Amino acid sequence: MTDSVRLLVVEDDVMQSELVERALGRDGFEVRAAATLDDIRRVTAGFAPQLVLVDVNLPDVTSEQAVTLLRELAPGARLVLYSAWEESKLRKLARELGTEGFISKSESVFAIGGRLRELYR
Repeated sequence: MTDSVRLLVVEDDVMQSELVERALGRDGFEVRAAATLDDIRRVTAGFAPQLVLVDVNLPDVTSEQAVTLLRELAPGARLVLYSAWEESKLRKLARELGTEGFISKSESVFAIGGRLRELYR
């Protein structure tokens, strides 16, 4: 990537979040993470993400609430759902919430970078 894309990873699993952050940071993304509703508010205020990877199973907020809040706090950011759910279920939720797409947690972190670039364009 010639210009890094500001990516917010919303993930409550610390190990998964760190893995994705490191891999995508090395892949040219400028990455920040949030694990809770308060984190989302704090990080988006100072970071203005262009792309958000959103875990669909957060402990303190539903997927719908997270997407609604992110649309308010990061207008114009592309939102991508992220989950280990079955692909058909994840696709349906992405369509219902009007996100730009979805990525399965079963994909390698290297494939995730390429997929995010596709969805960002």
